[in-house]
Amino acid sequence: MSAQSFNRPGAVDLSDLTAKAQASSTTPSAASAGPGGASWVAAVDDEQTFNDYVQKSLQYPVLIEFTSAQAHSQAMDADLDQITNEAAGRWILVRVDVDRAPQIAQALHIQALPTLLPVVGGQPVSQPIQGTLAADQIRQLTDQVAQVAVANGIAGHAAPVSQAPAAETAQGPDPRTAAIEALLDQGRYPEAVAGYDELLAKTPGDPVLVAGRAGAATLQRLDGTDHEALLAAAEKAPTDVDAQLAAADVELIGGDPTAAFNRILAVIRTSHDEDREKARLRLLELFDMVGDDAVVAPARRALAAALF
Repeated sequence: MSAQSFNRPGAVDLSDLTAKAQASSTTPSAASAGPGGASWVAAVDDEQTFNDYVQKSLQYPVLIEFTSAQAHSQAMDADLDQITNEAAGRWILVRVDVDRAPQIAQALHIQALPTLLPVVGGQPVSQPIQGTLAADQIRQLTDQVAQVAVANGIAGHAAPVSQAPAAETAQGPDPRTAAIEALLDQGRYPEAVAGYDELLAKTPGDPVLVAGRAGAATLQRLDGTDHEALLAAAEKAPTDVDAQLAAADVELIGGDPTAAFNRILAVIRTSHDEDREKARLRLLELFDMVGDDAVVAPARRALAAALF
């Protein structure tokens, strides 16, 4: 990734990137809500919370906007909010009001308002983008940032930073997936995968649906297999990519995601071309299945190191 590092003298301290950012309190912006009244837009006015969000860029892109009331960027802000929430977790938008947090803007040498700074893997992926952007320009930018993230093995989906009040959201199980869950209960895994694919065609990137689809696909692959036999076969054939991927499925379903991740990472480090890409895609799928768990962030870093 060709990007200027944040870790320079005078900058906000971002060097201590941990495996998973600690949960932090934020003030949600008044954004156009996404699915279920969720929002992926956070207003940040302190360095610790800002650093926490930069840490999250190890899992998914973080788009930082520096602005203020004097920037007259209300129209752009509304477009940013809507586009971010439509993406439903492909990235997080962090809005820094420089009137409330001048130290952050000063540390990063922000010279104009509004300014956008896309961050992936703890580093900016472009020079600061100054001035107001139209909606189509924002979509082009965010599409490019998402592509850079995937190319660097960072393809996680963010959980919402806020939800609509309980009284405004549907209660109980997600009605979208009730029929699919019934199919899973009946062991009709191919139909369940197809059901998730149909829903994802309507709401691409929805983190709940992505995780559900990954889980259904894993159950489909393991349906009718002898788990112990799959593990034994992988032990006998360490260079057999399909055997290693099947064993990783067994380890994940068995409650040991770290073992599953490490097994696939070993394949990625020692394979090439189609085998390596197959292993990379399977690992990303398992990341989606596990979600925002402490074991995922170090595995993502290991994936990035193995690829680059």
